[in-house]
Amino acid sequence: MQSASDQDLLSQIRSGSDQAFTELYNKYRRRLLAYCYRLLQDPAAAEDVVQISFQKAYESLGSLDKSDLFFYWLFSIARNEVYGHIRKTRRNGTPISIEEEDIWAQETPHDQIVRKETAEIVQLFLNQLKVEYREVLILRQYDKLSYAEIAAITGDTVSSVESRLFKARKALAKKLAPYFV
Repeated sequence: MQSASDQDLLSQIRSGSDQAFTELYNKYRRRLLAYCYRLLQDPAAAEDVVQISFQKAYESLGSLDKSDLFFYWLFSIARNEVYGHIRKTRRNGTPISIEEEDIWAQETPHDQIVRKETAEIVQLFLNQLKVEYREVLILRQYDKLSYAEIAAITGDTVSSVESRLFKARKALAKKLAPYFV
């Protein structure tokens, strides 16, 4: 069964369909939550930001001129909420331990430990990047967005996104170099 397009769902929502909003919510919730969590490093705060973002999106649907840009618009709302939360709490982003949910059957305990430690090291240094650099790296590497899509979400130019990504990757590579010789 093929799901309805964002444009169709938004049209249904504007006509009063709560089910259509539930479909949009289910379509983007996990992706938005992962984005917020990676920036905030706090599961409860990320969940709160996602809920607030969807609430604001629902309340402001009338201001969305182009329905085909809903994804970017929603991420922009979430981004603003994330930065607002960061400003409020003045957190520096403490490192977290990464839990593995899926473990390959052929993986040895040693492989599991090495992978977990590698992920923790990468996450540690990723968390030390300034949030605006961490954000573009997360959107590109984890969410697999294009430079243009990142620019649409952040409100920056494509060249600014490229520059931030270059600087973030270079800084991260420099910090990780001693660990991965």
